[in-house]
Amino acid sequence: MACPQVITGERFLLRAIEHIDCQARSLGSYGYASLSEPGSLATSVIAALLTLFVALYGLRLLFGSPPGARDTVLDVATIGIVLTLAFSWPAFRTLLYDVVLDGPGQIAAQLTTPELVGQDPSFAGRLQGVDDALVRLTALSTGRNTGQFIDEASGSSFTGTAVEDDSGFGYARVFWLSGAIGTLLALRVLAGFLLAIAPLAAAMLFFAATRGLFAGWLRGLVFALVGTAAISIMLALELAVLEPYLADALRVRGLGYATPSAPTELLSLALAFAIAKFAVLALLVRAAYHRGWPNLQVFPSAATFTREPVPTVQPASAAAIELPSRAARISHSVENRMMREEGGTYQRNLYRLGSPRDAKGAAPGTTGPASVPSSERLGQPARRASYRGSQTATSRDGRR
Repeated sequence: MACPQVITGERFLLRAIEHIDCQARSLGSYGYASLSEPGSLATSVIAALLTLFVALYGLRLLFGSPPGARDTVLDVATIGIVLTLAFSWPAFRTLLYDVVLDGPGQIAAQLTTPELVGQDPSFAGRLQGVDDALVRLTALSTGRNTGQFIDEASGSSFTGTAVEDDSGFGYARVFWLSGAIGTLLALRVLAGFLLAIAPLAAAMLFFAATRGLFAGWLRGLVFALVGTAAISIMLALELAVLEPYLADALRVRGLGYATPSAPTELLSLALAFAIAKFAVLALLVRAAYHRGWPNLQVFPSAATFTREPVPTVQPASAAAIELPSRAARISHSVENRMMREEGGTYQRNLYRLGSPRDAKGAAPGTTGPASVPSSERLGQPARRASYRGSQTATSRDGRR
């Protein structure tokens, strides 16, 4: 498509903006058509990646664990998304092309207030009107030779000016044109380039190792969309400030009065808005490529904010558990045996002393049963006190 030429003089800013927008649209549409046509390099790359993706999926079915229903649906959806973004121009134009290139203007029109819209419905026409007013005011100059001041208060004379008349007006227009053309040029060309490489970016969605490139491409489109809308609002705000100021300055100069502060004031306004535009773009880049909110699980629980913290027991790992040595096990066994022996000796002494007990095992005068071990002890306390032998052994011992 033929784009309007940029020529010097009349309608310079309007032609420059229209040319930049035309080139961005041509780059996005023509680049996409060139990469998605049959036989192109991008088509061959996408076909090779799709073949590799299907082959790896088949190998996983043959030698690996069978994929679940969720994985199968996601893989099929991935193939459909890639083929749609790479080879379907109607779907791509509806989903991304028109949204990225035409959406910022619609968003800015919805967000701007009636005071920022002005009388001229054409936004580019208003920008050109401010540029024409700057040119006329520069030609009229400040009226240094007239000596007629509309306000005799302090600061209205030429002795209080910070810059020369021609330098102030000249640099003010430079910053005005640079802030308007530079930001729009960067955003529109970025949007056109990202739209042009959409087939290659969509192919990066096949594999997990390359999906980060697809995410970066998508974030770049979001930045171009939001950035263009933000710059449009900044330009509308700048127009709301400059239009009445330039109209008043031209009216004063038309009446024959001098405007000694106009160069410094215009230079300050143009420079401040230019810096603000690039600062907004820097903040939007940081917001577009932010990693997201931190995980809520890393926040401390409510128990940690109590007066006495709740102790937590950390489970010991298998490597940290130390088994006791053989000597420690033997000494522990001997100690347990000695404790059982001492307990059995104490019970025998009570039995030999003839401590009276009732049928329930409690001494007279007591209200409850005596403490009985929970389990019957084995060993020395349960050993028989009398000798037990057979008749054959007794007769054998008598013959001896």
